Amino acid sequence: MSRCMQCHAQFHEPLHILNFYKATPLICPSCEQQWEDMCLTKDDTSDVRRCQRCLKVLAEDEITCLDCAFLEQSYRLIDQLYCTYQYKGMVRETIHQYKFLKDVALAEVIASKVRLPQEQFDYIVPIPSPVERDRGRTFNPVKVVLDQMHVHYTEMLETRIRPKQSALGKMKRARSANPFTFNSEINIANKSILLVDDIYTTGLTVHNAGAQLYVRKIRKLGVLTFAR
Repeated sequence: MSRCMQCHAQFHEPLHILNFYKATPLICPSCEQQWEDMCLTKDDTSDVRRCQRCLKVLAEDEITCLDCAFLEQSYRLIDQLYCTYQYKGMVRETIHQYKFLKDVALAEVIASKVRLPQEQFDYIVPIPSPVERDRGRTFNPVKVVLDQMHVHYTEMLETRIRPKQSALGKMKRARSANPFTFNSEINIANKSILLVDDIYTTGLTVHNAGAQLYVRKIRKLGVLTFAR
């Protein structure tokens, strides 16, 4: 008998040849299904179109992604967003419980769901949060998940304390000064970089961080997030 790390219900997984050598599941079948229901492709049909770059569902009258067009006025766009889950339902509840209610044990659940892209990158770089915020939380939500995934990452960005981005409108966020600075001696010219963040919302956070990398003549910039 196992206990689900999400709903804390006890569950029993019947033993058979397909799971005999597998580790015990972290979450129960009900929670597992709720994660599956939040997959970005779950409700896609032949009529659903997504931006190939940022994975946003395009409106019927959108020929090109308006979000990317808005960002392109001020930034060089990322090459690709890699993300599996929508930020709603079980996924949103889990990230909120983990990040804001400091249930750090859920990092193991999130790590089990996040998948690195198959493409190879020279450096994997976590999006930083202000030191003061990490100190109050007692952990960095992105780095702890990467640690759980046993991913080697390189810290080369830092950021100052700023208003929580979820509390600001899109235009206010766009007009804010870039909060990120590059703090590494590494020469990243012609390198490919994978930025990792928890949530992709407007794209302004990762494009601000990307601006500090593009100016150093990187070759490619991908972004991995836990949810979109």
